[in-house]
Amino acid sequence: MKIEPQVKPPESIDFGMKGKVIYEGNKEYLPRVLIDEPVTNPKIDLKYTYDVFYGKKDVPNALALYNPFTIVGFPIGENTVSVIGTLDILRGEEVIKSYRSICILEKTRNLFSEGTFTQMRRKALIAVRDNIEGQICSDKNYLETLLAPE
Repeated sequence: MKIEPQVKPPESIDFGMKGKVIYEGNKEYLPRVLIDEPVTNPKIDLKYTYDVFYGKKDVPNALALYNPFTIVGFPIGENTVSVIGTLDILRGEEVIKSYRSICILEKTRNLFSEGTFTQMRRKALIAVRDNIEGQICSDKNYLETLLAPE
């Protein structure tokens, strides 16, 4: 697994950004520092989106079928899942701060491989979520002043 940017994961999440959360999807993948309270800070929108891309490389079937090493675990292909997550902090239509994380997860397949694209996708989405949380926690002091109600 490769993830960018590389940030130190927070030891604990003791910070939350309050505003209107704009997100459609499984709440498990939403950064846990986002708190949907539009009444507390009605001028701030927290928009979280992600994109998932899949890749698959296969060894030609004839080669895998006639290769004696296939039976002992020789690779027969590779699966790749890439996730790009973006958190935009908006004041009206203006983006006042943005966070982005990219995770690429590769898995070499052989005859005995377990795991699916679904499992890889989940792992990558959680890694992106955690990475964005780390970025936010490292910017805690800046964000507290930026998001202070006027």
